Amino acid sequence: MSDEQSSAEITLRLFVVARWVMLVLIAFGWTLQTISPGMFTWVVSWFPPPPEPAGTAAVVILLVLGNLWVRLRVLGRGRASTTIAGVHLLVDSVALTALLALSGGVTNSFTTMYFVPMTLATQLSPRWTWAVAAASLLGFAALFVLAPAPAGPPGHEHHFLGHIRGMWVAFGMSAAFMTYFVHRIALSLSRQRAELTRLRLAAEQDRQLAALGTLAAGAAHELGSPLGTVAMLVGDLGVMSEAERGDAIATIRQELRRCKTIVQQMSSPELRVPSLGRASEAWPLARLADELHDSGGELRLQIDVDASARGVSTSQPIEVLGQIVRAVVANAVDACRARAGSTGVRLRVAVEGDQAHITVIDDGAGMAPQAAAAAFDPFFSTKPEGQGMGLGLYLARAHLRALGGTIELASQLGHGTTVEVRFPLTEALRAAAGASV
Repeated sequence: MSDEQSSAEITLRLFVVARWVMLVLIAFGWTLQTISPGMFTWVVSWFPPPPEPAGTAAVVILLVLGNLWVRLRVLGRGRASTTIAGVHLLVDSVALTALLALSGGVTNSFTTMYFVPMTLATQLSPRWTWAVAAASLLGFAALFVLAPAPAGPPGHEHHFLGHIRGMWVAFGMSAAFMTYFVHRIALSLSRQRAELTRLRLAAEQDRQLAALGTLAAGAAHELGSPLGTVAMLVGDLGVMSEAERGDAIATIRQELRRCKTIVQQMSSPELRVPSLGRASEAWPLARLADELHDSGGELRLQIDVDASARGVSTSQPIEVLGQIVRAVVANAVDACRARAGSTGVRLRVAVEGDQAHITVIDDGAGMAPQAAAAAFDPFFSTKPEGQGMGLGLYLARAHLRALGGTIELASQLGHGTTVEVRFPLTEALRAAAGASV
């Protein structure tokens, strides 16, 4: 359903409700007049002269039939449109004019009921809003002809007639102001709804793009190491001995199985983090060092496992944490390659209280304060175009948050970068490991 059809249907539904309310009030007045004439006389003394019965009944019957037709033939079949809603509001203005003419005319204080169709018209369009406002103003003016005002008290005839005419002028001014401002508010709300819809659509598109980027970044991070090993071994097969060739083939098969596992994880709806939210077997923190074989390449990669971390195990997913550490170390290696004279990367694994603490320090190119502040933003990268998608640190922080951990970065341009990764240990495993040391 389009926005125009939705606005028209809402307007028609409100219109039907408002008309039923008015008809119920009229029916209540007739019932009260029949059951208790004295009470009815006291009540109507507060209101304009009683309506002419036959004419009022005819208008009421037409309104009831119109309401039923709108409910069954229009709303019931989903045929609401701006034109149908606007026409019914014009008809309602005419019907209200007839009812007022049959019950006191311009002296009837319920002439303010003209504001009801005018207010509903603001939900349609500026053209219909002003059309209904003009019809209501003309209907009010027609009451001066259809049911002229009485002469008024003796000696005050001119003042009384001026007061009645002033009511019409005041109504016209109020109608113009109300139509303008209420319609401006309606337009503002409509624009806000459209903007919210646009933002929701943009957010959904961004989420889908981030998911695709996550998948691509995960494939690049995870497949790079095993494929690099396979490529190196395949290149050296021709110069290997039979024994070395057998070991190389076994390694290639192992790395290919690893690639297959990674590709299967890529197809998961969780996007390469299937271990998040699931308990895993306990593994020693020192195993993180095994995840970094050949990560430094020709650069020096120093790995220090602190005494506090030796023998300590955790049930946090090794797949996720290994991936995070590899991504951080890969960034550090790239930074060191970008600065001549770098001494390499140092990684320290320690335990502080019930938290694992992993620190990656490099003396590479470093980052400016603005770049360091944006380092965890998605798709932000300091690498040349085509050499990185800028998702490594963003994903690392997202995954660590899911594990209850944190990642922090401090960098100085030309002096290197320090990244600190923390995540909680299971207290029972921590205590058991400590007792066995």
